[in-house]
This record gives sequence, structure tokens and C-alpha cells, in this order.
Amino acid sequence: MTLIDPYGVDQLQPVQDPCPACWCCSAALCGRGCVSVLECAGSTHPDLRSLVTGCPCSAASTEGTAAWRAAMMTATLQATELPLPEPGEAVLRAIARGEDEVDDPYEFVLALRLRQFVQTAGGMLRLTGAGRAYLDARDGRRGPVRARVAAVDLDERTARIELDGYPGVVATVLLDVLETATGLEPGEAVGLELVVTAPVDPTAVAEVVLTGLRVVSVPPLPLPGTAAFLLCDGGGHG
Repeated sequence: MTLIDPYGVDQLQPVQDPCPACWCCSAALCGRGCVSVLECAGSTHPDLRSLVTGCPCSAASTEGTAAWRAAMMTATLQATELPLPEPGEAVLRAIARGEDEVDDPYEFVLALRLRQFVQTAGGMLRLTGAGRAYLDARDGRRGPVRARVAAVDLDERTARIELDGYPGVVATVLLDVLETATGLEPGEAVGLELVVTAPVDPTAVAEVVLTGLRVVSVPPLPLPGTAAFLLCDGGGHG
């Protein structure tokens, strides 16, 4: 089978290998989609986009995808800055407890689906990773933590962030988030000191989600000949 290139007139594309994990995409498309917040649909011609929309290889409901990481951060920010109305949060908590029948007189389940906080699995409403991140942020304390960029992965478009005071705790953020926060190219960011907003107890949450990334401010060096410069230099010289 040969595909017609939608971007060219009568131009033929060679057949691409199918993705082994889904029925809708090529392996190359899923490779691009899983590292993009736009998912597989974002790399597909508009005429064919409906065929790949919701591909599980790149969906926000699939742990580890770029869309999933973006959804986790969005849910955390919503929990801290613009939480759900109390009846809506009550519905979310009932679903988190696994209740068979959820009292939802105001039909908040639809809103929770749109926010990707819940999904149907096995005929039951279940919490998604984003829904769990929302509740973790609502129930736990978050605050500023010193951190540093341990590594960047250009293929996965992610960065690994180590948190001071928590040996072994490493959080992963999208490279786009880090670039926006620092203004640096990925290769320049390794080793960079940051202040991030993180769970006060990162061991108590299912996934450590960082927000509010910013570079640690370094005070300007004192000018030579000033008292501050002499103190910084170890004192006066006779």
C-alpha cells in the first residue's frame, strides 16, 4: 500500500511501519506524538486528524507522555490557584474512594471528564493521574524548594530535576517548561540551580509535580575598590 502525500500533488510516500502499540498510527507518528503536548493528532494533516485523535500512545491518560505531564502540571496549578467548586470536588473524592454510586446532582462528572480528572475503565469511573495530582495538591502542602537540573533528554524532551534535602527524589518536567522558565538552551541548563514549588513531603504523593520553576538569583559581584569587594576578597591588602 502506498499513501498519497496530502501536502503535495500526486506525490507518493513510502509505506511506514505501523505502531506495534496501537491500531491508528505509524511507529514514526507515535514517536513524535508521545513527546508532544499536541499528541499524535498535532503531527497529522487536518484531513486525517480524526483517525488518530485519542491515540493511546500519546494521550494525556497514558503515563509518561508529554500530554500526561502537561495535564499533571495543569491539575496541580488548578488545585492551588483555582480549585473546583465544593460539590465538584466532593464528586471527585467519591470517585477516588471507589464508590459504586456517586451522588452528582449537578452533573459534575462531565466537567471532570473534560478536565481529564476521571475516565471510564471496566465500566466504572476511575481517577486519572491528573485527578490524583489535583487531590494530592489539595490535601498536601506545597512550598519553595531548592533544586538543580540533573540531566536533559533531547529525545524525550524532558529534564530531570533533583530536589535539595530529598536524596533519591527526582522529578521530571517537560523541556519546554524548563526552557520557558530559564531562557536557556537545553544543553546550557544542566547543573543550573533552581527554586521550584514542590510538595513539602514529596514521598507522600504518587508523582512529584513541580510548578513555579525559576532560576536562583545570583547577587551581582561588587565593584572593585568598594568595601563590599574588599570584604568579598577576604579583607584589605596592606
